[in-house]
Formats: sequence, structure tokens, C-alpha cells
Amino acid sequence: MFGFQSQYIETGCVCLNKTGENICGDFFRLFENQEKKVFVLSDGLGSGVKANILSTLTATILGTMLSHNIPLDQCVGTVAASLPMCRIRKLAYSTFTVLQIDRNVAHLVQYDNPSAILLRKGKRLTYDVQVRIVGEKEIHESRVPLQDDDIIVLMTDGVTNSGMGKLAENGWGLHELSEFLERLETDKMSAARIAARIAKGCEALNENSFDDDTSVLVVKIRNRQVVNMMVGPPENQNEDDRIMNLFFAKNGIRVVCGGTTANAVSRYLNKPLRLLQNSGDGKIPYMSQLEGVEYVTEGILTLKNVLEHCTAFLEDPMVLLELCGKTDAAAQLAVLLLERATDINIYFGMAANTAHEGKDIDFEAKLSLIKELEECLIRLHKHTKISFC
Repeated sequence: MFGFQSQYIETGCVCLNKTGENICGDFFRLFENQEKKVFVLSDGLGSGVKANILSTLTATILGTMLSHNIPLDQCVGTVAASLPMCRIRKLAYSTFTVLQIDRNVAHLVQYDNPSAILLRKGKRLTYDVQVRIVGEKEIHESRVPLQDDDIIVLMTDGVTNSGMGKLAENGWGLHELSEFLERLETDKMSAARIAARIAKGCEALNENSFDDDTSVLVVKIRNRQVVNMMVGPPENQNEDDRIMNLFFAKNGIRVVCGGTTANAVSRYLNKPLRLLQNSGDGKIPYMSQLEGVEYVTEGILTLKNVLEHCTAFLEDPMVLLELCGKTDAAAQLAVLLLERATDINIYFGMAANTAHEGKDIDFEAKLSLIKELEECLIRLHKHTKISFC
């Protein structure tokens, strides 16, 4: 939670392995308590398993201690004692960027990673930096009061070195990256899509061959967006009107899934259902239009594909860019849940469809599917609630 109840701290992170490595040497983790959130992005020396261990230890030590309100100097001192300088290469075993958000203030602690970029109203904002020596490490520290829609971009040097010796002689510097971000309509993008767009740029500059692990973390302060989904009619037909009244009394974007449910809503609103052209792809049934409802889709087949898209996103956030270019119902609904939704209320009707009995899409399958979707959305840090009716 950020500031007022209407605010939400949204995150998007993409970590790309050095070409030829099976594991990323960068590591990101979020820690939180009742007072604040602590984001740590760490870059281990070298690549592969050793680098991953070093970055994981660094992020875990810093995040755990800071989230327990241990003073910064002690936290950094512990990391310095645990992971000293490499005597031969004279480099830190692990660099890091820490972003703490407490109420409406961002506290940045940066060590040898590229400087974080802060965007406000679509433009890069210059912020003050204090330089301190802690445990023989030069720490850059900043405190920035945050405003609605602020965007903070953290990265490892794989981002700023992208294209070096290939398509960008001096890499993708902070100035060039800032200009790239200023050209995007970041106010209309989720943190996840901004991170994916940056990663896609790194991919292009590197000609799809990475000389280093490359990671970007985007944090966005945004308004909450509630999505209310009705999936299936109530078990008791006498409850139809009561559930409809509850559903339409809620603020937010409305989604209705399933033909039987859509017809019931159509009768309740006394509005006609109309087929929405160009919303199917041969595999996913078409969507419908219904005044008073933003999305009307078929039921279990569409939701099954939505779950597949969301699961794929957990494995690879870059798939969001592909989804945003699709027009079928499953892709549109997945983008709504991944990009726009912060709070998702699912009204799950317990009525069994006799036409589905004995098939792969019977009631038990639908119930299992909706629970899997709930679990996936919770893993995506969406505030998700199912109401059975």
C-alpha cells in the first residue's frame, strides 16, 4: 500500500541471462513489513552459478536486515564483511541498488550499479545524491518524495552496456535510455510492460546475444484498478437478482465469462448481446458487446487460455509484449489482469451446467481452473478474492 488507499506500488522485473548461461548472475527480491517495501537488485561478479550465489546472498542480507529496520550502515557493513573486494580484479563481488518506499518517500541506496532513473510526468527527474563511505564502499544515497504516477527504473550494468561493440559504440547510456523512456507513453503502461520494453531494447542492441547478465526493475506508483469478474450463474436461481445487484454495485471494470452468465446479465440489464467481430482467432470463441459490461467472453475455454497466458508471464515477463498485440478474448482478458488490474473480485457461480457433465469442462474442472487462476494472480501480487455464490 502506498499513501492513500487509492494508491498501489506496482513492480515489473525482467532478468536476462548472459548468452550460454543457464542461470542469471543478477538477483531481485522484494521484502516488506507493515511500514515499508524494500526492493533489492544485485549483480554478482562474473556470471553463472557463482555470480547468482553472490547476488542472492547480497540481496538477501540487505533486504532482510533493512526490512527489520536495522540501520543502513550496519546492513552495508555486514555485506562488506561477508563479500569483500576481489583482490585480483579489484572489483566488488556484488553490486547492488536498494529502493525503500516508506509512506511517500523513496530512499535509494546505490553501490556500483547504474544510477536509477526517476520519471515524473513522463520526463526524467534529477534528484540529489549524497556520497558516503561505508565499509570501504562508496555508497550513493538519495531520498525523494514521491508523487502519483512516478516511475523508478533500477538496472544492472548489462542494460547500460547493451550494444557495446555491436550496434552502440558506447553502450546504452543513461541519457539515451532516458530519452527512450520519455518517448514511450509510460503513463499508459504497467511497470511490467515498461520493463519488458527496456529488455526488448537491450535485446535489439545486443543482436540477441548477451555478453552479460541484464536486469531491469521498474516500480510505478499508480492508482488502484478494481476488476470484477462474474464466472457462471449462482447455484440458486432465486439468488440471481441479489448477486447481480451486488456485482453492479461494485466500482471497477466488469467482466462476464460464460454464455449462460452473459444471457442472465443481459436479461438483468435489459440490454441486447451483440457479437464482437475480430475478437476470435479460430481457437478462442468471440467476445460479445453488452452495454454496462466492459468484457463479455465465453467461459472455460477462454479462462483456460487466460491462465496459460498468466502462467507464461510468470516464467517470462517478455510475453506481455506479444499479448498486447493480440485481439482475441483470452489475450485481451489476460492483458487486463496483468497490466491494468490491481484488485480482482471473482464472483464464482456454483450452478452446474448439465450440458458439461461427464466432459473435460464439467463443474469440477471449472472450479479447479478458477482456483488455479486465483493462485496465479496472487503470485502476481494482485489482491484477489473469490466469492462463491
